[in-house]
Amino acid sequence: MRWTPLSAGHRKGVLALMLAALLVSVTVALMRTPGNEPAGPDTEPDRISPPERVTSFAADNIVLPEPGAAVPDTPRDLIAVPAVGRLRLSWADGVPGGVPARGAAGYEVRWEGGGQPAATRLVTSPDTQLDGLVDGQEYRIEVRSVDPFGRRSAPATARQAPGRRDSAWRNGLTGLFDEFRDDTSLRADVPGSLWHLSGYRGCVDLGSRGVAETGLPVDLGCGADEAVLRARQPVRLLEPEVDNGELARFAVLTDAAGPGGRLTLDLVPGPADRVGAARGAATAGPDQTLPAGTVRAVVDDAGARVNFGADLDPTPPAPAAAPPPRRGAGVLHLFELRVTVAGVTVSQDGRVVAAAAVAPRWREASALVGVRGPDGRRSRVHLAAAGFSGAPAAVPPVVEVPVNVATRQVLTPEAPAPASGISRRPLTDAQAARVVVTMATSAGMDAARAVVQLGARRLPARLAAPGPPVAAGSAVTVVADVPPTLLGTLGPDSLSPFVVRVPGAGDGAQVQESYLEIVASAAPGPPATTQPARTGRQRPDTPALPTAAVELGDSAGKPLTTATVAAQGRLVVTVALDGAAPQWDTGGLEGVQGFQLWLDGRIVAGLPTSGAPAGRYALPMSLTSLASGQHTLELRVFGVHGAKASVLARFTVV
Repeated sequence: MRWTPLSAGHRKGVLALMLAALLVSVTVALMRTPGNEPAGPDTEPDRISPPERVTSFAADNIVLPEPGAAVPDTPRDLIAVPAVGRLRLSWADGVPGGVPARGAAGYEVRWEGGGQPAATRLVTSPDTQLDGLVDGQEYRIEVRSVDPFGRRSAPATARQAPGRRDSAWRNGLTGLFDEFRDDTSLRADVPGSLWHLSGYRGCVDLGSRGVAETGLPVDLGCGADEAVLRARQPVRLLEPEVDNGELARFAVLTDAAGPGGRLTLDLVPGPADRVGAARGAATAGPDQTLPAGTVRAVVDDAGARVNFGADLDPTPPAPAAAPPPRRGAGVLHLFELRVTVAGVTVSQDGRVVAAAAVAPRWREASALVGVRGPDGRRSRVHLAAAGFSGAPAAVPPVVEVPVNVATRQVLTPEAPAPASGISRRPLTDAQAARVVVTMATSAGMDAARAVVQLGARRLPARLAAPGPPVAAGSAVTVVADVPPTLLGTLGPDSLSPFVVRVPGAGDGAQVQESYLEIVASAAPGPPATTQPARTGRQRPDTPALPTAAVELGDSAGKPLTTATVAAQGRLVVTVALDGAAPQWDTGGLEGVQGFQLWLDGRIVAGLPTSGAPAGRYALPMSLTSLASGQHTLELRVFGVHGAKASVLARFTVV
């Protein structure tokens, strides 16, 4: 379990629960202000006063880890893939069939060229992207392995010039192709937008694009959010005899599948805004959280897989697939979902990484792109291009107006409703309108009989995608047409209550999103709100420290089942520095120049790490000299550029 710093009273309650956990672990709290005295055992310091540089130190009851005799191996198979204004660098297990460099906790990347000054970046993934480069100018690149003690290997080297690379993958994307040069294609507050963006307003927003950023920046600000884009134009299947057995191809260029992130590509037989559940199928194959006929590609840290709903036809054995190489944070990769007469495949950068022996029965579907970053951390995802095959369709001339239900709880038909509604102003100049609601289902809920209540009117709502999912917690989109009597200038100023009713709805049935989709009778006036929401937030420009945690183990290093230990025993304190999620801020990390371990306000260990990007360090500690009762360990981590972090863990000696 991990948490960010809390108030003293709240922290004591959380830490009490942590004592029973298998692993005592907490996350980093960044601190940059110096202080005077170390904290006592019952408080986390708001200010710390470390020495300028960490020096090696061990108390009598602590043993420091030491580096091995060999420095890490030089990274193998370094490649540099050009694109406009950037290079994608991959090596070791970041290339197909590659293996990790022995002894590497991370890598140091250095590049120089194009008349620009030399630059260096520290990463933990064998995959990184260099942005803001000069096209046509050659860059010299060096990549070194770095071990947990900061020792560098000899470099792997490459030379490459950025510029337009092979773009043949764009051919055939005739149904839709969007390079997201700005956010116009998502402007749902004016007619003609190509995409609907689904996500909690304030948690899923469009950020401000920096000079060297490529792609549409989607900010995920609440730490556990998924943004879903649905194309307003449908995917129409091709004729297999004309297109070598290919029925549909859906391609996305994005960095969403970086460490801790997830990318989903869905083909759904209907205009659903979201499908699946937060805890959908964890393995390839059928997924009861998906509507019937849905085909889903999932790419995350576990690899790549194909999931699907009911009512698909089996095909001959699926094509061969190989595990995808590791991906870095902020690195654009091309992902393609192909539907053929022989089955479904998922590819990364042109290489098949997942497959399934199924084929759809539908002839037309909606294309959905789902992106999310690491849990518990603000992140930014980029969409650089997306498109699909098939005959093009007209873009519906609709605008969206977000509206809030009186209660997020989905009500049963007879339940009382809160007296809260919506303004009828957006409907006064509407030629036609409908209410679109996406909700999470509960067990026993009959989503096919959903009703949207607008004032005194109860409007029947139809499923956007037929064949609702079986599993509770699944996302379901329903659509209710607004009757002509509620349009135009005549009528009340507001419609109250505004609620969603479904037979059998229980506590888990919650509205996730609701909005009006309107066809204006004349040129619409200025929009009342921007849709989707936009922020002036820029991408961070300061690399973050690795996430730090303290883990307590028994004398053999196995995680404690309880935080109570015998006085005559030995504790193994493991310091874990993990750079995977913090790389999302800038694509790189601030190296760790060292850390200290404090016990009950006194320093007991100091270990220099010379700019390491990550590592695990086991420090055996004798308990013989410790008094009975609770004791507090504090880990202090110091970056090479001055960043600091502090983490607490507690144990009890009996």
